[in-house]
Amino acid sequence: MGAIGTSEYVASAEAGTEAERRELDWLLTSGVLGRSGNLARVLKYICEEHFAGRGNQIKEYTIATEALGRRPDFDPISDTIVRVTIHSLRKRLLEVYQNEGADRPIRLVVPPGHYDPHFVPAPPLEPPHPRTPEQETALEIRGGDISPTAALQKVDTPWRPQPSARKIQLWSIGVIALALFITASLLWGVRHQPAGGSHPSNSAAAAAMPLPPPQATIHALMGTGRRSFVDHSGITWATANYCQGGANVTVPPQKIEGTEDAPLYLGGVRGIAHCVFPVTQKLYELHFHFAETSDLPAATRAAILSINAGPAINVDVVDDAGGDGIATSTVVTGVAPENDGAIHIDLTSEVSLLNAVEILPAPSASLLPVRIVVGSKPYVDSANQFWTSDRYFSGGRHGLPPDSAKQGNLGLYESERIGRFRYIIPAVPLAHYRVRLYFREPWFGAENGGAGGPGSRVFDVACNGEMLLKNFDILATSGSAPAVKTFDNIQASAGGRIELSFMPAVNYAVVNAIEVLPAN
Repeated sequence: MGAIGTSEYVASAEAGTEAERRELDWLLTSGVLGRSGNLARVLKYICEEHFAGRGNQIKEYTIATEALGRRPDFDPISDTIVRVTIHSLRKRLLEVYQNEGADRPIRLVVPPGHYDPHFVPAPPLEPPHPRTPEQETALEIRGGDISPTAALQKVDTPWRPQPSARKIQLWSIGVIALALFITASLLWGVRHQPAGGSHPSNSAAAAAMPLPPPQATIHALMGTGRRSFVDHSGITWATANYCQGGANVTVPPQKIEGTEDAPLYLGGVRGIAHCVFPVTQKLYELHFHFAETSDLPAATRAAILSINAGPAINVDVVDDAGGDGIATSTVVTGVAPENDGAIHIDLTSEVSLLNAVEILPAPSASLLPVRIVVGSKPYVDSANQFWTSDRYFSGGRHGLPPDSAKQGNLGLYESERIGRFRYIIPAVPLAHYRVRLYFREPWFGAENGGAGGPGSRVFDVACNGEMLLKNFDILATSGSAPAVKTFDNIQASAGGRIELSFMPAVNYAVVNAIEVLPAN
């Protein structure tokens, strides 16, 4: 039955199995395992194997292929899902029995180094320690001629609750098991160093490697075996050994929607990793970049981030991006380095890769201005403000204005996104912003050398489901001149997104540039 030290626990094998099944049912149906479907699937599988008498036959491969739906060619070297899930399951079970399940008569544990579950009885409550007559006298004093201080002085050895030998034994076993688990994990990493671009990091070796020197700004490609590249905004993304643990993965070349910089998403790190970024400034804004490139069930594509041991940040990569192979990012503001001068990031991810990390110096905890020019190259305006090349888009295409060579330098209005499209811009959840949209009619009107006038292009613009512009007509608003529309008090969604939707009514919708500024 897998009970440990259970002299107090006497039950038949049949009754024990019934109690075990009741405990498993409670864990699976009470919601204490949280939203991760993988935890429930793995727990149910290993318990059913245990009940069938095959507990000693449970292997990483069988969990992956029979419980988590991996293909028969599952490679535990490049896919860490089983180890990550089991680690998360052990941690969650410990939390459950310290909180919601503290009064459960039987408990389920998965010992480190094994996949066969054990059902053990809850430690019995220790009876009150008998008190001596002197201690009873001291406890009965409630004022009177003898002060409490004097009364305590009459008691030679005041009673104090003592930890039971059983509790000490259980804590000792837990500490030893944890130490063995950590040691085994390190040894596993050392002994399983495959060649090629997709392999787990060697934690011990990574710990010994020196970190890059402190920098004011960091644009890091996560994972090893990747080549540095310069994106369309002229930003250089470099590889460096920032992380310990996890699995480093490279991705074959493919199209990534929502970005013109696909190389940013063709690799990364997943699993359980701790990353250290030495920095020089006092306050930062962090951007985490993801794109789901696997063909695995959507329920597994979640990542958990923690910054400087802070609260967990849950990222549902597919849901945030709107599908597979689409770029998405999460932003966190107001991050200060730890006392060691570095920003520490913990990642737990079963499948989804953390592709890249941006660490940008910031003057305050407010979001840095977001300025996007809808083109394949950046722009610096007359106020020396930097506008990045096109990003965060979904749908639409770059337009091709007629006689564009005759227009001269149009600055922000040189290119546009046209069609039915949207922009999903990362922001601080529920914070308020000022949004500016920049328009210029690219095709119709005499100045463009084309036919048509007001009424030739009409479209709607909405933000997070609320209409900003209804039946908007650029020519009717400003003629051939640019039109700038400003919207104040725009609130980001609870998920930290400003989603701008451009919907055609007559001909295609169009936009030239987008600006998002903190409300204050």
